[in-house]
Amino acid sequence: TKKLSKPLTLTVSQIDPHVQSQAEIDAAVKSSVHNGISLYNLNDTSLADARPTIILTQSLCDVCAVATSDVTNEVACNFRPGQCRVLSLEPESLEEVAETFITVAEACGAKERGIELSRKFWQGIDRISHATTSSSSLSKFKKRPTVLFFEWLDPPFDAGHWIPDMLERSNCASSLLLPHSSKNTRKSIQLDWERVYECDPDVIIVGCCGFDLTRNEEDAVAAREKFAPLRAFRNGKIFAADGNLYFARPGPGLREGVALLARCAYDGEEEVVEKLEELDFLPREGEGWSRVVFPEEGGGAKSARR
Repeated sequence: TKKLSKPLTLTVSQIDPHVQSQAEIDAAVKSSVHNGISLYNLNDTSLADARPTIILTQSLCDVCAVATSDVTNEVACNFRPGQCRVLSLEPESLEEVAETFITVAEACGAKERGIELSRKFWQGIDRISHATTSSSSLSKFKKRPTVLFFEWLDPPFDAGHWIPDMLERSNCASSLLLPHSSKNTRKSIQLDWERVYECDPDVIIVGCCGFDLTRNEEDAVAAREKFAPLRAFRNGKIFAADGNLYFARPGPGLREGVALLARCAYDGEEEVVEKLEELDFLPREGEGWSRVVFPEEGGGAKSARR
């Protein structure tokens, strides 16, 4: 068996999420968009050395990865015609994400594996929906829990693209898609805190794009003052999640993200929680998600972890 070499890093980002604040990253992104300068550089030498026959990319968001046009240009310069195929994926809904499983598998000559992956994905989603709708204890509630998912905190952005579908599949209601809301796009939109206070959701989940659980916990605690007027803050219903692993990437891991949403939204409903925790793919508390525990002013607690 041929030994695999160390993976090649083909891109370099102008942003360092390990040292920059959310406000600093937001300013860099907006400056990049305004000036028409990419946030990413593609290493053409490493690309040529890798000798791929297919490259998966996306044109859904230039903030998230190298632009498709840049990839196409590099391939044209470094490969013979037909030597390397560029496949750009732009799913906006959960259904479209699942369709890309088959698209990618077919492009790699393994369509049946993509069909099977899609089947298992929807099978898992159905199990989550069943767990949140079959409980006898839910009949006394007039409405589903309202959830506000933050893709960014400073400034605040709500959830976009496939995440509203994930909320729907977890039997939750997105607080920005209710009748009093004016949101009419699938894209994530920048909010002001007054609008957040008007929505006043039952549950808040901080799953900022590109950040792991630890970073989202830290940034949620830092936003204590902003969260303080909300019901979710008073009721202990603010959660942090690994946004990078379960929400930002349009792949099979979104199934786990749906389970995570349901677990947080129905926290306290023992029958529902028991059924959800029977799912073998539900991310564990403290690993994929956590309840944010805010310190008293001047304190330093972060989150509740098992």
